[in-house]
Amino acid sequence: MLKHLTYIKFITLILCFVFIFSFFVFKKTQAPTYTNESNTPNKEVKILIFGDMMLDRGIRQKINETGPEYPFELIKNELSDNDIVVANAEGPFTNFDSVTLGTKNGPLIFTFDPTILKTLKKLGFTLLGQANNHTLDFGNEGFYQSTTSITLAGLSYFGDPLNMDISPYIKEINGEKIGLIAYNEFSYQGKDKVISKIEGIKKEVSYLIVYPHWGEEYNQSFTLAQKKTAHDFIDAGADVVIGTHPHVIEPIEIYKGKPIFYSIGNFIFDQFQIKSTTEGLFIQILLSKNSITYKINPFSIKHAQASLMDTENRQTVLDLLQKNIVNTDDSKENITTGTITILR
Repeated sequence: MLKHLTYIKFITLILCFVFIFSFFVFKKTQAPTYTNESNTPNKEVKILIFGDMMLDRGIRQKINETGPEYPFELIKNELSDNDIVVANAEGPFTNFDSVTLGTKNGPLIFTFDPTILKTLKKLGFTLLGQANNHTLDFGNEGFYQSTTSITLAGLSYFGDPLNMDISPYIKEINGEKIGLIAYNEFSYQGKDKVISKIEGIKKEVSYLIVYPHWGEEYNQSFTLAQKKTAHDFIDAGADVVIGTHPHVIEPIEIYKGKPIFYSIGNFIFDQFQIKSTTEGLFIQILLSKNSITYKINPFSIKHAQASLMDTENRQTVLDLLQKNIVNTDDSKENITTGTITILR
């Protein structure tokens, strides 16, 4: 009986050893698990939004004379360290000859040299809007060249000038799924398609930006059509609306706790005739677990270059925005500091 028990203990000991050995062998041969730190939840997401960027006519001449980085040299530091950097490309990137190069008031038909896309990528741009009234200046062939050139340069685009193929942009960053949708008012069609796309994508993403090209040029207010459309976009699911096209800064509205920047003005443009077209805003969005912060950065455009305003001029712009803010929700936002914070 004693020998039998000893034998059972010995067999049990052998089986335990085999089990432990097999466990460690299995662990060693298992494929390693990698953590994608770029998608770590709760890490802040940084998004930088600019307005209209026109790289033809006088801007193209300046680039030819001084190099492709010239328009951006004074804001290089602002472009770095962001997850997404957006601008509206106010024209297509094509191999067609420019018809406005060196002119002041040439035909309003723009094309940009595709080779500058490598410079834009190097500077930190990631995404270019294509839903505007100049993207089809060289027809469907020009639009095809533009989207192809953007993609081949390692950048992305979003928006369709006809609002038919909406081409939204979606990217997951630090545990947040970000969506961007563009809209061109001047196709005079497809608003319903854009709203339907907003409603659909809102179910997929945690934060949605709508980027319309709309309004009246040089109007420092906003139209009733802009207001109605902006409210429709937010009602459909947009978290923020950031507008372009008027070439000047327009007021900010807080609607249902969501900001509407009716126009952030020019970014890179050669409209130097009046002061208002040489001023713009770029918006940095800081997206964290509990809040969304919008940093409002006024800048000037001089000699085809964008640069941050000095303290006095910056404050003048922010004070005017505060004076003209539309508080649909009767909120008490104070944007004289250049910051809007929305709790999530």
